[in-house]
Amino acid sequence: MRRSRLVAQPVIEARTRKRLAPSKISGPLVIFGRWIVPLYLRAALKFRGISLMRPETLVQAVNEFQAKRTRLILAFRHPYGDEPQLMFYVFENLLPRCARRLGQPLRHSVGMRPIHDYAVSLWGDAVIRFILPRVGALPIYHSKLDGESLHNIRSVMRDGKSPLGLAPEGQISYHAETLPRIEQGTIRMGFWCARDIEKANRPEHVMVLPLSVHYRYNIRDAKKLWQSMANMERLCGIKPQPGRPTEKTPETLIPRIDALESRLLDITEAFYQTTYGYRPADTTAEGADDADRRHDRWMALLPFAITVGEHILGIEPKNDDTVQRMYFVRQAAWDRIYPENPVEQLTPLEAALADRRAGEAWHAMRHMELVDLMSYHDAGYLNVAEPFGTSTFDRMVETVYTLEDLTCRLMGGNITNRPNTLRKRAVIVPGEPMDLTDMLPDYQKNARQTVQTLTDALAKRFTDCIEVYHNGQP
Repeated sequence: MRRSRLVAQPVIEARTRKRLAPSKISGPLVIFGRWIVPLYLRAALKFRGISLMRPETLVQAVNEFQAKRTRLILAFRHPYGDEPQLMFYVFENLLPRCARRLGQPLRHSVGMRPIHDYAVSLWGDAVIRFILPRVGALPIYHSKLDGESLHNIRSVMRDGKSPLGLAPEGQISYHAETLPRIEQGTIRMGFWCARDIEKANRPEHVMVLPLSVHYRYNIRDAKKLWQSMANMERLCGIKPQPGRPTEKTPETLIPRIDALESRLLDITEAFYQTTYGYRPADTTAEGADDADRRHDRWMALLPFAITVGEHILGIEPKNDDTVQRMYFVRQAAWDRIYPENPVEQLTPLEAALADRRAGEAWHAMRHMELVDLMSYHDAGYLNVAEPFGTSTFDRMVETVYTLEDLTCRLMGGNITNRPNTLRKRAVIVPGEPMDLTDMLPDYQKNARQTVQTLTDALAKRFTDCIEVYHNGQP
């Protein structure tokens, strides 16, 4: 029998929904985690070092929280996917050592309570479902209100012994050295807490501390990039060009990356044109370079792709924001694959129809996976001011990873297929904290405008962190 060309098998049966235990930090599991996570980071995730720039900023913020002078929200960037495990190590292993070295020891374990998308419990395995609630993780929906989840999150912000942690992007954003869109949820939640504290006549101030996360990849692993490129070129039908330079350097790889992205874009456009009647429009301004043209073509294609997913699921678009539409498609599809009612309780006919719904949902999610990835893609990401330096190599790795991820998603895969093969060092950069309590009067006068203003201010703090990272790399 012919082997499937897909990298993941299609879902053809509805499944009984997985449930998480109530979120509560398990002391024994955290103690075990402090011992095992350094080994896991090194062996499984290829980390070869973790640095904390300006540690005094983070130490002071945590000490203020533990002294009950503030309520603390840790807003950590989420560009790669490994951040939850990395944050556990930072707060349980690295930060206590930094605090002692600075002569400001912490009163007790930090125990950050991270927020995660509810779907992690669906696509994750039994180990993930066991660990998440026991390290205090809190699930949330992107596209619908869930009273229980919001109540739990609000309780942690108001009264929890540990700070809340969340990613302002809302999900993985795939780029560390530029700032993609960030959502208003961080600031909105912070103001919920500030209002609760005010109503209780408590003196704490609600603080949001931005944390920027960066990876520095080991250039000695560059050969793995050449291998990845060669494999993707084979999959896309790109034949070796006569006269191609034999030396394997960044200078020779960047043109190949551009050519590969152009080929992937051509193939993707042709698929939607042939299958669904997509008509590419010439939306590029005159004189635009190749990167701008690719960007415009991707941005024109993605709304059409998510429309196809919506049509399969019978969803009427509720707004013009492509990422928000993607969230609705994702939720509707998971709800079909894992219906609320246990599959075992369905009649044979109902189960057969549930299987059909699940199969259609899986195919709808293939369009969603494309939009999820490429909505954040920056076609000009390699156009940096300092070519072929360390920063360029890191950007090259991120770009090749994204193109390999794209190839896998077009072949049926998802985020779990994203490559993670090169050795790297992590650098965490705390930014300037934001005091939301001081801004509460403005919020009470004009909530919408104040939330947007402070979301923009949070974005500025992240771009400042990126600048600090480049100017003071350890």
